[in-house]
This record gives sequence, structure tokens and C-alpha cells, in this order.
Amino acid sequence: MDVDALIRSIAEEVMKQLQQQQVQKPCVMVLANRELSLVSKVESCLEEAADLYFLGEDMGDRTPCRYILPSLCPGGMADLARGSASTKTLAEVLRVLLLGKEVEVLEFEYRKYGETAPGPLLSMYESYEKTLAGFGLKEFSFKRPDTTRVRESLVTEKIVEQAADSGASTLAVPTDALITPLAAEAAKNLSVNILKQL
Repeated sequence: MDVDALIRSIAEEVMKQLQQQQVQKPCVMVLANRELSLVSKVESCLEEAADLYFLGEDMGDRTPCRYILPSLCPGGMADLARGSASTKTLAEVLRVLLLGKEVEVLEFEYRKYGETAPGPLLSMYESYEKTLAGFGLKEFSFKRPDTTRVRESLVTEKIVEQAADSGASTLAVPTDALITPLAAEAAKNLSVNILKQL
């Protein structure tokens, strides 16, 4: 065997192994248009490296193991909770849900207004979130929140325990909230910092 043939043979084997490793990476469909900042955001949320595909991109014969929706606005939640879709992205989310697949949401935008939104409006979006969870659209599960926010004016031991169970290290409460002694003790024991803010 000559040296050139040996080198060619080794190079072909190395290329085959590299291609096999690439195929073995999980395939994730991001239900949005490709943007550099979005690629970084999704990659930082995943526990392992994955091949990311975005709306409209050709996946060849690959099938996603996960579907991720970067954010869901309040209007989109209302649409999906009614089983309708007003945008191309929501239509794809609905199609995936109808196929019996789960869609994970990185951010429910209504939560940004947890401190300012009227209680009944916030409750309506919370009920939409529960409805959507029944359809298979759920909060992304690998990264736990550092902060949990509540609107209650009385912070009880149970609220602190729920925050700790969610993985939060900080419980943000309204500035005028009353904190029961048992809640304060539970916060200390569970290493949850209670933060009063507007």
C-alpha cells in the first residue's frame, strides 16, 4: 500500500466519523426567524450542544427532538388558547401542537407586567397559560428562575416554600406586603431572600 492511499483512507475514515458525530447531535426547532442573539440565547438554555433550525429552514430528513418558542406575547397566548393563529409563527406552533408535540416557551411576556397589571388581567393570562399547558405548550424547563414574583399583600410560609420549590433564590413582593413570622423563618431556613419592590 502506498503512502498516498493510506493518507486518503485515514482522511476518509476521519471525515466519516465527524459526519456521524454531527448527526448524533440532537435536533432542535426554534419557532422563530434566525437571529444571532436568538441563537446565543437558545444555546445558553440548552444543557447540551444541538443542531438548531429556525422557521423556514430545510432540515432535510431530520426530526426535531424539541420545539422551542423564544417568547409568547399576550395576544399570541389569547389566540392559541382559542385554538387560532394570527401569525405565521403561531400557525406553526398550532400545527406542532396538533401533531401532539410539546412546545417549550422561553419567555411568557405577560409576566413582565406582574407588578403593574391589574389582578383580573394578570389572572386571565395565568389561566391562558394553564390552558396552553394542557395543549402541550409549557415553560422551558431546564433553567430555573433566580427570582419569583408575587402580588399578594400577605406573604405566608406557603408562598416562600413554593418559591423555593421553583428553584428561586429571591422572592420579590410588593413594597407594602406583610410578611408573616413563619414566612420569614421559612425564607431563612430555605435560603430565599425576600425582596420588597414596586
